[in-house]
Amino acid sequence: MALYQLVSEHPRYPWDYTQLRFPRREGMRIDFVLGSPALQRRVTNGLVDREERKGKGASDHAPVVVELGD
Repeated sequence: MALYQLVSEHPRYPWDYTQLRFPRREGMRIDFVLGSPALQRRVTNGLVDREERKGKGASDHAPVVVELGD
């Protein structure tokens, strides 16, 4: 079965917090949300939660959120 990216408009991350990459929106993509064609058709929105990444003790990763319709 083929899998497809469910979030196509995706910023580049992780952000290296020691080199100020986060405020400059620089990084490389390391996290993907993949799904079947049927699931891909249900996607209504997708984003990387930058606000969660801003928290204390942040890591190189940020949550990827996918919203699905019926």
